[in-house]
Amino acid sequence: MAQRIQSGCTLFLTLFCLFFPVKAMGEMVTNSLGMRFIAVPPGRFTMGSPTSEPGRERVETLHTVVISKGFYIQETEVTQGQWKRLVGFNPSAFPKCGENCPVDTVSWEQCMEFIRVLNQYEQTTKYRLPTEAEWEYACRAGSTTAFTSGPLTQTTCKPLDPALDSVGWYCANSGYKNPPDDLRPHPVKTKKPNNWGIYDMHGNVQEWCLDACKWRDLFRGRVGATTDTYRDNIVDPLSTKGDRRIFRGGGWHQTPKYCRSAYRSYYKPVAKRNSLGFRIVKER
Repeated sequence: MAQRIQSGCTLFLTLFCLFFPVKAMGEMVTNSLGMRFIAVPPGRFTMGSPTSEPGRERVETLHTVVISKGFYIQETEVTQGQWKRLVGFNPSAFPKCGENCPVDTVSWEQCMEFIRVLNQYEQTTKYRLPTEAEWEYACRAGSTTAFTSGPLTQTTCKPLDPALDSVGWYCANSGYKNPPDDLRPHPVKTKKPNNWGIYDMHGNVQEWCLDACKWRDLFRGRVGATTDTYRDNIVDPLSTKGDRRIFRGGGWHQTPKYCRSAYRSYYKPVAKRNSLGFRIVKER
């Protein structure tokens, strides 16, 4: 009986989301470290990319995903100042960038420990990394193009891709000279937000997600983020199989294809990169 009720609720949610487009809630909460979180409503969206999208990779199969529960997602990436205020040191390779720049050079394991300490500090259990489905859902904010701001029109660092330039720091605009030189991350909230008021989801730093993945298809000899969650009408997917961890979002040094909403890749959970950071979800 319980399974029948649950199935009925899932069907109702799917039909509701199909006929009533998702809109941003506009609600925001701020914690004691000054981290601001945007409310994201439940909804249904198409995850992945069409075969016609420039830069597309084979692990981006289009499929329908239902996000059954609303959540809060951090307005920006975790900043150097927020990290330092909680744990007392700054691991970033770019400390001169300032407290409002995203923290970088942190492993997935370090991010999980930061979140554990944050939960303890805030006396809650609601903070965690986003699943990659939640991440893409929040990134797209109702859009279906390569970027939340429009389609990808340039595949290299020159000339500027106008859609990406408006919302993200990447290889064509993250230098301090013209033409760009001395590429590096920039302070958060210095580009336009998406339609839900979320900043820096394209570029600046790549962002760890909660999902595990495999990295090689042994039967086909292919390499790439491999999960069993890319299938139609899946509800609240979270991949737990594999010894790698998914990251999303592209970085300050990368070309436009790596900054697309659908782009996904992986590192070992101990990996650290000067282009790799994270943002946090808070459960309702």
